[in-house]
Amino acid sequence: MRVAGRQIFEGRPRLFRIGLVVLLGLALFLPGWALYLAVILPREHVAGNWDVVWVGFDLGLATLAALSVVALRHHSPWTPVLAGALAAGLTCDAWFDVMTSRGDDQLFAVGLALLVELPIAVIAAVVGVRSVRIAARPRG
Repeated sequence: MRVAGRQIFEGRPRLFRIGLVVLLGLALFLPGWALYLAVILPREHVAGNWDVVWVGFDLGLATLAALSVVALRHHSPWTPVLAGALAAGLTCDAWFDVMTSRGDDQLFAVGLALLVELPIAVIAAVVGVRSVRIAARPRG
């Protein structure tokens, strides 16, 4: 399999097959697992360390953003990975912010998701996709 002019899993067809089987297994397992959770989980749950979870997650997003900038600036082959992870993280952040809030807080969370988090996630995804070609270019 070729990506950005480079051979992926070159000389490692077994690793490729294992990865394919694991990802296929996950794709087949998760819908059933989600249905099971939908049936057994309580509608509400009080979570300990709520503040630590959200502060830590936002600091992780800040770290991904900073690393994406550095990688992009240096035409690093890590740029697509970091920018893609940032896009996924921002999307998850928007989802959980909206789904775990109520009343006026939920209205604020929806606005933040639509006006800030999701547009930045789209930008990060575009940067990641477009940087594949940049990272593949020979340096020098």
